This record gives sequence, structure tokens and C-alpha cells, in this order.
Amino acid sequence: MKQITIIAAIAAAVGIATPAHAEKRCGWISNTMPSDFTLSDRDGGWKIATIEWQADGFEAMPSTDKGDTCGCVTGDTDKATHRFTRITGGNLLPTKICNADKSLKF
Repeated sequence: MKQITIIAAIAAAVGIATPAHAEKRCGWISNTMPSDFTLSDRDGGWKIATIEWQADGFEAMPSTDKGDTCGCVTGDTDKATHRFTRITGGNLLPTKICNADKSLKF
């Protein structure tokens, strides 16, 4: 019985440590740093960084120039605040992909 309790405790701890909202989101990446770095997809705008704050793992963001770029960002999100809390990767896409996607609001 004690072994089952220990296994359950480990499983619970792993469950808590595993991000609940890890996902890949694609759309328009807007880089107006130092004020804002956001991604706009079919679900709205997602903050990646602001002048006061940036998501953990921000260095994993794909390199962008100032302005708007089409791309994907992978990481953990907080749906209540529409923020990426941790970035695990990303990639840039040709702008024609975002231009062709009618679900993206730009």
C-alpha cells in the first residue's frame, strides 16, 4: 500500500510539473519591441513579451525583424491572460500562408 501511495505522489508531482497548455500557435507575429511582441491567430492576440515582461524561454523565439511576420510559436499559454508563459520554439512561414488564412485577423 505504501508503494502505491509513493507512485501516486510521484505521478501527481509529474502532472503538476507538466504544462497544461503546451501548444503550437500560428499566425501573424508582430514585433514592435521594445513595447510589444505578440502573435495573432484565429483565437485572438497572444502576448509574448512587453517592455516590462517576457515569456520564459524567449530566446527560443525565431529571429524576426521589426514589423509583422508570419510564423508559429510553440510553448505554454495562459488562456485567461492570453499570454505565452514559456516559449519552447517556433518557426517563420512565408507571408502568403498567413495572407491566405481567412481566420487570421490582421
